[in-house]
Amino acid sequence: MEVLSLNTDQEIGLRQIADQLKLNHSTCANILKTLILRGYVEKEDGNYQLGPKAYYLTHNFSNKRSLLEAAKPHLKALQTEINESCILAILKDNLRVTIHKETSEHELQANTRDEKHAYLTATGRVLIATMSVQEREAFIQQYGMPGDMWSEAKHHTDLLGLLEKIKNDQMALHHAESDIAGVAVPVFQQGKPQGSIGVYLPISRFKNEKKEAIIAALKQTAERINRDLNHKIG
Repeated sequence: MEVLSLNTDQEIGLRQIADQLKLNHSTCANILKTLILRGYVEKEDGNYQLGPKAYYLTHNFSNKRSLLEAAKPHLKALQTEINESCILAILKDNLRVTIHKETSEHELQANTRDEKHAYLTATGRVLIATMSVQEREAFIQQYGMPGDMWSEAKHHTDLLGLLEKIKNDQMALHHAESDIAGVAVPVFQQGKPQGSIGVYLPISRFKNEKKEAIIAALKQTAERINRDLNHKIG
């Protein structure tokens, strides 16, 4: 994993990894296979990169460096403006994975796990909704229907309708049974979803004018992140 962490800005294949570690190629391939199965390494187009679990060991999400660099200052500004907890999330398999968070200063706070089933979160739902039609169907085929995780989505057509509404609104709202409210919007680079940002807070603080102010601030923050992401490649 150290070899991968030192080569985050370039593609690196099996031969390069094995040669740097002075390992037999078949031995190296077996080690990488185990790391992939456990979520520490990912393979894409024959090349390898660190997976989410590896970043939890060091809090290093350099495989999402551009997204993090663009989002972190704006997420901090959002947290300061609304004084509520904010997160930046990506999708990993069927999980919404938090890669950065800013915590509110309220004594009563809403906490959300760093890894949670995408169906159970506003940030996860908006990530599924912004997939292409084919990607959405593949996700549902692989991971199944939400069941109790999303009571309104009892049937396949219900789920598709809810996801389409989220996509059209460019926003997802979720009220958990634990009296926690979540609201999330996607962030894009060149029209492709890169992640989502969300706000989590007690439902008692997500009402009326404050609710509208939080949603407006969240959308403005996403627009700023989108601008900076696209500026990096412009």
